[in-house]
Amino acid sequence: MRNVLLLTSVMKRGYGVSVVAREVADRIDAAGWKMSIGCLEVDEFYDADDVVELRPSSQMIFEYCQENSIEIVVAQTSPYFEVLPALEMWIPTVVFEHGDPTPTMFEHDVLEREQIKVHKLKRVYPKVDAVLTSSYFLRDELLWPKAKVIALGCDHVTDYGQPSTQRTASDHAPLRVGTLMRLGSGEALYKGLDEYLAIVSHFTDRPGFDFSIMGRGEESDRLWWEERGVHCHLNATDEERSTFLSELDVFISPSKWEGFNLPLVEAHASGTVGLAFDVGAHPETTPYVLANIADANFLLEEWHRDPALLQLASERCYTYSRKKFPWEATALELGVYLDGVVASANWGPWRRSRIMKIWRMVVGRYRIDGFGGITKAVVARVRKFAGRALAKLRRS
Repeated sequence: MRNVLLLTSVMKRGYGVSVVAREVADRIDAAGWKMSIGCLEVDEFYDADDVVELRPSSQMIFEYCQENSIEIVVAQTSPYFEVLPALEMWIPTVVFEHGDPTPTMFEHDVLEREQIKVHKLKRVYPKVDAVLTSSYFLRDELLWPKAKVIALGCDHVTDYGQPSTQRTASDHAPLRVGTLMRLGSGEALYKGLDEYLAIVSHFTDRPGFDFSIMGRGEESDRLWWEERGVHCHLNATDEERSTFLSELDVFISPSKWEGFNLPLVEAHASGTVGLAFDVGAHPETTPYVLANIADANFLLEEWHRDPALLQLASERCYTYSRKKFPWEATALELGVYLDGVVASANWGPWRRSRIMKIWRMVVGRYRIDGFGGITKAVVARVRKFAGRALAKLRRS
C-alpha cells in the first residue's frame, strides 16, 4: 500500500471539500493507496486517525511526509495550493481544483480573489506535477488545458431507492420546492439569491406550491426568509440535510457559478428532480438545465399539474446521478492517475543529499516569500542549531 497526503482547508460539517476528502480517503485503498488528510481545522464529526492538523508550511508538510512515508501530496484548497511550489523539489505534487467563483461576484474582496486566481495560474500550476479538476468547465475556466478531469461522487447520501410520488392530480398536494444556500449577504450574488426569490415571488399567493431553504446562517436570516413565505432550516446536520433533499419534489440550484455542484447531484441521488441554470458545470451535473427563470416557472407548473411527469423526471435524475457519479470511480481514477504521476517523477538518491536539501529550502522559500522567506528560513535554522548546541553544552 502506497501513501498519499491530501491537503484541504477544513474537515467540518457543511463543507463540500470535507465530503470529497472523506469519501475518497475511504475508497482509494482499492487502488493501492492509503490516504492521510491534512487540514487547518477539524470538528468532532470528521475527527479520525487519518486526519491531522497541518499548518501550511512547506517544512512541516515535508517532515510529515518523511515521517509517514508519503510518496505524493495532493492539495484541493488554499492555502495549501500556495505551498506546493516549495515542495516541488522534495516530493511529487498535484493540484485538485474544485474552483473559485468569479471574483466580481463578491462585493468586499474582489481584488484579493483576483490576485489569488492569477497567482495560481502563474506560480502554482506550472510548478506542480499535475493539475486535476472536477469538471470540464473548470478545466476551461482555469485556462489549463492539460488538466485531468475527475468527476466527484454522490452516493454518500442515503439511497432511498427509485423515487415514487404519492401525489395525484386530484389530491391538490403542494409541490415541495427547495434549495441549499449559504445564508446572509456575503455570497448572495454568487449563489443566486435574487433568482430564487424571483421564482418564489412568481408563485406568491398561489396555492399548491411550498418553498423552503436550508443553509448555514443566523436567526436573523431565518426571519428574513420566513417573512417572504419561505420555510428556513438553519445549520442542519448531514442527516437532516439528506432528509431535506429526499423530501423535496424539486430542488433548485439558482447559483450563477459552480465548479461541480455537489448538492445538485446529491438531490438527484436522493430521488429529487434538480434544476439549475445553464452556467458553470451544471450541464455536466444535471439533465435539467434552465435557460432562464421562465423555464423554471414553466416546469414547476407542469409538474404540479401532472405528477406523472414529475415521477418520470425524478426517476431520470436518480438514475443519472447514481450511475454517473459513484465515489468508487472517483477514487479509483484518482489512484490510477497518482500511480502515473509518481512513476514519471525522477527522484534519484542525489535529490536526497544534504546539499540538495539546502538548495530545495532556499528555492522553496523564495518561491513562497521571496528573499524575505529565505532570510526567515536561515534565521530559523541558525536558532535551531544554536539551541541544540546550547542544550548539548548544558548536558556536558
